[in-house]
Amino acid sequence: RSSRQAVTLQALTTAGAAGLPRKDASAEQMPKKKILIADDSRCSHEVYTGFLGDRYEYLHAYDGVDTLVMAVEERPALIILDLMMPLLDGRSICRKLKNYPGTKDTKIIMVTARNTQSDRLVGFEVGADDYLEKPCSGELLARSVKNLLD
Repeated sequence: RSSRQAVTLQALTTAGAAGLPRKDASAEQMPKKKILIADDSRCSHEVYTGFLGDRYEYLHAYDGVDTLVMAVEERPALIILDLMMPLLDGRSICRKLKNYPGTKDTKIIMVTARNTQSDRLVGFEVGADDYLEKPCSGELLARSVKNLLD
């Protein structure tokens, strides 16, 4: 290297690229928020991750018992929860998680084909933060996730 290149390189390194803002290393290394997708349909898992993209880290549960275990052990920021699940239904899962101190603040979006007003009311009564009807649009799911996590 020439001495001029060495001086320029040193100046850029110590002065933050000659007055240009440096990249914030902490912003680059921010961990992705975890979303637990709890649905007995593998297709739903693929659709939801496709809608939401690579902005989040995904966990997958296919029955109610696995959902409870993963929620307690992994502490996701949000759960996308199907109402009709094997072993334990979505309402019971939601109620248990909202009553457990370690998961009571976890955001829960209940997604189901059951869309009567009474179904929605029960969903909110057991602690769901949002209630979306299947099939839901990607835009609606993404907006709900963003609203709850940001």
